[in-house]
Amino acid sequence: MSNKGVLKGLKLCTRASEPYESAWERDYMRTLDADPTIRRWERCRSLWIPYVDSEGQRRGYNPDFMVERVGGTKEIHEVKGGHLMESEGTRKKLEAAEKFCRKRGMVFKVITRNV
Repeated sequence: MSNKGVLKGLKLCTRASEPYESAWERDYMRTLDADPTIRRWERCRSLWIPYVDSEGQRRGYNPDFMVERVGGTKEIHEVKGGHLMESEGTRKKLEAAEKFCRKRGMVFKVITRNV
């Protein structure tokens, strides 16, 4: 589902507006911005998590969102369509992100819904 654009008038985001790549991302950004347990959030722009693909090639993965909770917990959130969850490439990326977060005392969450 592609529906690119820019969401404006954000309150908890580190920027007043953020681009989105799908309607699901846009809807999730609204959810983040309305959540009273969140101190701040933003799109991940420069975070690059390394992983090795199924052919043994080194790749990089750029997750969707960085989130900081009011209590100080830092999280990485990935919005992913349910139809993509069975992909080997998706599995490798999500495993790398989980490991990355665990090493740093962060939480990794996958936000998904089926088509």
